[in-house]
Amino acid sequence: MLDSLWTPTTVGGISLQHRLVMAPMTRNRSTPEGVPAELNAEYYAQRASHALIITEGTQPCADGQGYLLTPGIHHDEQIAGWRKVIDAVHAAGGRIVIQLMHVGRISHPDNTPTGAGRSPHRRSAPRA
Repeated sequence: MLDSLWTPTTVGGISLQHRLVMAPMTRNRSTPEGVPAELNAEYYAQRASHALIITEGTQPCADGQGYLLTPGIHHDEQIAGWRKVIDAVHAAGGRIVIQLMHVGRISHPDNTPTGAGRSPHRRSAPRA
């Protein structure tokens, strides 16, 4: 089994040199506006020897944020921050994909940069 960890494989359209993949972990290292910073780029680049890095959960919209200092990818500054992360990982020889995450019902206006979160007390369907 250990030998198989070091054999190449393909995941989707991504060819991997081996089978060790870094699982996503929330790091809470982005700016309050959800922009990945230099620390994010350094963190992921240091782990580029994994065959593939799956990033921490990244909100696709403002009301999808559930935790402070987590990254988004829904405005230009966030996209530019991720570009720095991706460039750093690629420069170190790594491959990376972004995990999109929307916290859904637990999103709260106090946790979103614009106060756009939905109330956690709202029911998804009325009771009879």
